[in-house]
Amino acid sequence: MKGIEQIKEAVAAFEAVSWSSCGETNIDCAVPGELPFGWVKFGIKKSETGWRTLEFLAWVFDDLRRAKERIQFTPTAPPPYLNEPGSCLSFVIECFPKDGDQETRFRKVAEFIDWCRHEHWRECLPGTKDSRTKA
Repeated sequence: MKGIEQIKEAVAAFEAVSWSSCGETNIDCAVPGELPFGWVKFGIKKSETGWRTLEFLAWVFDDLRRAKERIQFTPTAPPPYLNEPGSCLSFVIECFPKDGDQETRFRKVAEFIDWCRHEHWRECLPGTKDSRTKA
């Protein structure tokens, strides 16, 4: 499995992710002087778990960015006249490799997403008492 597909699978492992797709730019199609990049696009279910998933993934990608990973996390939607408003919001992760290291970089991003889900996701689920608040 290619590295960008591993990122897609890591994101899709969250139960509130309703769909996902991925791809990479081709070196021949890239802008001169720029390296190719990979992307993952996904949708989130409208639910408490969906909202918490989005919040959690925003934290994960922001943490990666603060660690100097070349990554962007962006909401996107077509204009309302092209789709039904309220049903066309999606999110895109773009990973920009350096010096042709895309497979290594994409795999590390996927591993970090999986690690965060295994280590921290349970405490974010709806119905889980937040240990930081006092009863």
